[in-house]
Order: sequence, then structure tokens, then C-alpha cells
Amino acid sequence: MGTRADIFVTRPDAVTSASGLSSSRGFLARCKDSVVQYCKNYKKNLQHTYDHKIVFALIEKELYGKNSIDSLTHDADKLILYVLGFPKSFVSKFHRKISVHHPESGKQLNLRSMLCDNIASSPQFKPEKKYSLREYYNLSKELQEIPGFGEMVRKYNFGDNIDFSKIKAMKRCKYNGFAGVGAVAYKTLMLVLAH
Repeated sequence: MGTRADIFVTRPDAVTSASGLSSSRGFLARCKDSVVQYCKNYKKNLQHTYDHKIVFALIEKELYGKNSIDSLTHDADKLILYVLGFPKSFVSKFHRKISVHHPESGKQLNLRSMLCDNIASSPQFKPEKKYSLREYYNLSKELQEIPGFGEMVRKYNFGDNIDFSKIKAMKRCKYNGFAGVGAVAYKTLMLVLAH
């Protein structure tokens, strides 16, 4: 009877319960999709940070007539962390804790850098942002309470006098592609040697 009992047992369908490599197709497809998505986000995060860094430097030069060492160091930590493969959530938190243009750092704030960063973070350059510096300042008690920042944003008219289309054209013309990265590297080297 023991040997006959297995005649009545329904065997599993070979397609749905196959073992070996064919059973891992779904798992491999999900892994591949995850890697592809990670690579897309990786590229997007690097490009977004690089573009912001360039806009920051162009705005600083437009407002002050020259670039400071801050143009070199601005968001460099983010670029390095992205290159090393850290996720955006970690990079953003880390950056805000160490950067002198973010009040969350608890450090002595660099108002010049804050001004340029906030203008470079306006919707003209970062479409995901909702507010211009003027609008954001009027909504943010935190920014309003930073000593000296109110006077600085009013002195530079909240960046409203900057020709945003000119900044975008300069970025497109001079700093896109491999030649643009080379130009940034060259200017960085010259700025370091000058200081």
C-alpha cells in the first residue's frame, strides 16, 4: 500500500515549481531591474549635483565679479559620496550636517555661499523646487532668523537681477560634456594654485 499511495499524489507543475536556474528568472529579473534603476539614479544624482555646482559658481561670479574657493568646494562632498556609491538619502543628510551653507550644520554660516546656493536652488535651475529665494525667504522663519542674511538677500535683491537665461546659456555653452568637465577641472586647478 505504501508504494501505491504515491500514484494518487498530484505532481507539481514543472513550469511553476522548477528548480535550478530557470526558477530564479524572476529573482534575476528583479535584481537586474534594481541595478538598472540604481545606475539611472546614480547618473542622475551626479549630473544634478554637477549642474548645481556649475550654476552656483556662475551665480557667485555674476554677483561678486569673481569666484571664491567656495566654488571649488561647493557640494564636492556630495559628488565624492555619489561616486563612492552612497545613496541619495545618506548623501543629503551628511551634506547638510557638514556644510556651512546649511543652517542644519550648526556651524558658523557662510552667508555668501548661502545666498549663491539658494539662488542656484531656485526653480529656474532646479525644476523640482517650488519657490524663488524671495518666496522661500518670506516663508522660512529659519532663514529670517539667521543674523545678517536678511540684509544680504535685500542687498542683492534676492537674486532677482540675475539674468537666468544668460547663466543657463553659459552653463550649456561652456560646461556640458567631457569638455565642460575638463574646463571645470582646469578652473579648479587654477583657483587652487591662486590661493
